Amino acid sequence: MTDDASPGRHRTPVKTWKLYSVSVPGFGREIIHALSKQDALREARNCEAFGSMTLTRFRQIATAYMLREPLEDDGYDYIRQQYGLDVRVSRRCWIQDQKSSSYGKSGTILYAGRSTSHVRVALDGSDTPLNFHPLDVSLVPPESRSQAA
Repeated sequence: MTDDASPGRHRTPVKTWKLYSVSVPGFGREIIHALSKQDALREARNCEAFGSMTLTRFRQIATAYMLREPLEDDGYDYIRQQYGLDVRVSRRCWIQDQKSSSYGKSGTILYAGRSTSHVRVALDGSDTPLNFHPLDVSLVPPESRSQAA
């Protein structure tokens, strides 16, 4: 039995969420973080770049492939500069907003677009990513913060 199959072990979002490039000739390209190629195509259909196209036509000509190399521009430069928070795609984080129903939960930072002012997070055990204000996200586990205080 391997470690991955050991009782109590589960897949982590870092291994589950993948980056896909979805493109449509004549309409552009979008980078989408998704659980599968089909999910990436479904989410891309809602992007403004492809909005003027019928669903039937989109399905006929859209292509998607998984990106294997890290992105040069992960879209989080603004947050790193303005908030001093070293947000990186696929990095673990914890929600520290006490008013949020997600308070204390951990997750994985996802690609949010080419330029963003929010942190897109896939909370552990959830298939739907959420956007959080940078001040609501911590890169330090709660137990480490309480020990340092």
